[in-house]
Amino acid sequence: MSYKIFTGAALREMAATQVGGTNIFMPEGKRYWVDYVVKDHSPELKSEMHDAETDIYIVMQGEGEIALGGTLIAPTSPRAGQHRGDGLDGAETYHLQEGDVVIIPEGVPHMVDTRDSRMVWMVVKVAGGA
Repeated sequence: MSYKIFTGAALREMAATQVGGTNIFMPEGKRYWVDYVVKDHSPELKSEMHDAETDIYIVMQGEGEIALGGTLIAPTSPRAGQHRGDGLDGAETYHLQEGDVVIIPEGVPHMVDTRDSRMVWMVVKVAGGA
């Protein structure tokens, strides 16, 4: 059996030293994995949707906005089951802060906005939904 423990100190160190997304745990042959994301006043507003993955966001530090629902603007499909866009049309926006958890079921378009803030979050991805 494989396991991995991420201490709060290790996560704080990651937040202090990197920006962007990093895969920190992807067990071979499993239906879940964990990404660690740091965005600091990022001008990027890219939306996404997954046909067969549920995302669970756990906000570790900071704050930001998340848009959920609606439709992808200028959608592309970089690989099967994965859709990207240049924003969302008709989405609902929510403010996120440290300690918040968001569950985004498969098929729900979503986008994080940190243009005016810094946010650090973990993404637990579950293949086949949750």
